[in-house]
Amino acid sequence: MVFAQSFYLNATAPNWKALVMDNYKTVMPLTQSSKLNIKYLHQPPFTSQLGIYGDATKKEVEEIEAILTKNYKFIEIEQNAYTKFQKNVKDKLTYIIDYKKGYKFNDNTKRNVSKANKLNCKISEVVDLESVLKLAKSKIIPWLKKEHKVSEAHCLLFLKLITNAFHEQALKCFVTVDEKGAPQALGYFIYNDFHAVFLKGMSFHKKDNNGSMHLLMNYAINYFETKVKLFDFGGGAAAGIATFYKGLGGKELKYQLLKINQLPWPLKMIKK
Repeated sequence: MVFAQSFYLNATAPNWKALVMDNYKTVMPLTQSSKLNIKYLHQPPFTSQLGIYGDATKKEVEEIEAILTKNYKFIEIEQNAYTKFQKNVKDKLTYIIDYKKGYKFNDNTKRNVSKANKLNCKISEVVDLESVLKLAKSKIIPWLKKEHKVSEAHCLLFLKLITNAFHEQALKCFVTVDEKGAPQALGYFIYNDFHAVFLKGMSFHKKDNNGSMHLLMNYAINYFETKVKLFDFGGGAAAGIATFYKGLGGKELKYQLLKINQLPWPLKMIKK
């Protein structure tokens, strides 16, 4: 998955390390930090499933957990859907399209795509880094700060991430424009040969509901169908977002959040 690639982690978790077992048969990114001389593992911003990559037996998973608890006092990291720890976990939810299994839009999605087409909306790809960053700074960053309370530091990480992905030829930036060429919706996608993830996106005119975001996602899903095996919507716990993703053919995928708190009191109570 793209989340575990070095260019991705170099942006979102600059101090990351890796736990390597059996001559790279099994690898686990360690997104570590420290505070008050206490080492901990945290979930980086704009990053979903990490965890163990490779073929790990139940015994090896237990060995990895023992290594983690020995070296880190606090652990709160999302695992990929193929990693199964036996304790200290809770389920999280995302939505995906497995192209091999097919997908189907619901009637509402079809209506919105049709609406955007009737308004002569088109999809344009942003191909130069300067424009990619300009759109992010003028549209995505203010939205992240206002609607999601994302910090300035994390917003800078987002810009670093899309810059890294651009240089790796792993970024696509699509814009829906109306018949006058005015932007209506924007979406950023990061991908490799297996996995494409919808990183962030937004409609500029939600109240008008001109179908521009549905048209953009329709285009992206079709675009990646011949390039990857898995299209990842990048989340979906919120009811409204889940409805949007399911309408585009997304299917539920459960994965684990591993949380272990060995902090000394009173820090343990603060991070409970």
